[in-house]
Amino acid sequence: MLELTKIKQIDNNVWFFRFKKFDESTYLITNDIWKYCFLDKSDFWDFISGKLNAWDKYNELLQKKFIKNKDYETEMAKSFAKKNEFLAYGPSLHIIVTTLRCNHKCQYCHAAVAPMTAKNMDMTKETATKVVDAIFYTSNPNLTIEFQWWESLVNWEIVKYIIEYSNTKAQYLKKNVNYALVSNLTLMDEEKLQYLIENNVWISTSLDWDEETHNYNRTFKEWNSFEQVTYWIKRINEEYQKRWMDNRVWALLTVTKKTLSRYKETIDTYVNVWLNSIFLRPLNPYWFAAADLEKLWYSPEDFEKFYINSMEYILELNKKWTIFRESLSSIYLSKILSETDPNYLDERSPCGACIWQVAYNFDWKIYSCDEWRMLGRMWDENFLMTTVADTGEETYKNMIQSETTKIMVQASTLDWLPWYNDSVYKPYIWVCPIHSYKTSGNIIPNYSKDHKKILDFAVLDYLFKKLRNDTDKVVFEEWIWMNREPILCNII
Repeated sequence: MLELTKIKQIDNNVWFFRFKKFDESTYLITNDIWKYCFLDKSDFWDFISGKLNAWDKYNELLQKKFIKNKDYETEMAKSFAKKNEFLAYGPSLHIIVTTLRCNHKCQYCHAAVAPMTAKNMDMTKETATKVVDAIFYTSNPNLTIEFQWWESLVNWEIVKYIIEYSNTKAQYLKKNVNYALVSNLTLMDEEKLQYLIENNVWISTSLDWDEETHNYNRTFKEWNSFEQVTYWIKRINEEYQKRWMDNRVWALLTVTKKTLSRYKETIDTYVNVWLNSIFLRPLNPYWFAAADLEKLWYSPEDFEKFYINSMEYILELNKKWTIFRESLSSIYLSKILSETDPNYLDERSPCGACIWQVAYNFDWKIYSCDEWRMLGRMWDENFLMTTVADTGEETYKNMIQSETTKIMVQASTLDWLPWYNDSVYKPYIWVCPIHSYKTSGNIIPNYSKDHKKILDFAVLDYLFKKLRNDTDKVVFEEWIWMNREPILCNII
């Protein structure tokens, strides 16, 4: 920490920053418009004492708004507004759970899926109509409707109805609407595929490494789940290519203990089925998955080792002209290296729950996000926003004015959270109230015991270390330009 006497001596041209000692000879500093700079010991002390001379490092700090000039306030306000412009709009991502039925029983399932015979857990046309009316009453002109499993294609007729009704509403109300389908792809067929592509529906799935591991994690007794999902990933990408569409299936990996030692095989599997990215996502200890944590779970140190090994291999592939990126890193890198928010709704302060994403259950209930909807499946309705009302106007007003919305915004805003607000990584990280609630019983996170924060900081430490290497930085910059994927929440 800096001594108070030294703080008082800081030159007025030095503006607010956060810092940490990155290694024995270097300090990392950041500011509220997501800029960063590395300073050696000498430059750091000259900087904070206002003695840094006007040379290359001084010019870099001036450009990145660590040092004030006559246009500082205007330029800083514009940059800060651009970075946080998402706060000016209402919910954009609208997650619709058209059914709780699913033909899989995954090892890490959070949601307590219903059996395929439970047709009473399908969304009805009446509910779907009122949900779409509420979605189009929200204030955001750009909407994404995401069909979340448990399994979306089971209630295919309602999926089609929502798309067609939404297209009509979008044309009449002059709003832009995009669609995303999250599916295990085992119920996909050519007719469904053609319909989805013709209606510009992004398709997402899960792929958990090789055949043995995928089939272990994602239990499917009727057929071979791995064969089904890899066939359809290739088939869909083939159709995109055939139509000259710049799209790819988006696949998610859930890292379990079984995955840790086989990072190369995992990445090679993705490359071999024509995927251009992988999301190295740690397992969430939520709800029904918590019962099996002993056989699925691992320490933060284990995940950090897996992540670093995977990233080193991915960077090696890119340097050999195999264009392949890691999505979690790309989200952070978009913030670090670009001028705009990457539109990943979780990684924000406040997080996207309630104000940028909303989850509509099959049974009229509306939640702040799909994770809180899963909590309702555990008979805990403390974080229910509201239920679908007769009109879209009434539903939206009830959503935005709910106590849940107010609590979620407060609990996920870093600016008032002790230690989080002081961290050098504050501009890039987020906190998850549901993770805090599950691990500590309190939606307000405990910095010293925050398991998620440990993982986030490990990832950021690695990325900033690699950014000091020009060759690696070039690869990272290429990833930012190819980051065109749909806005999605945390998919299981």
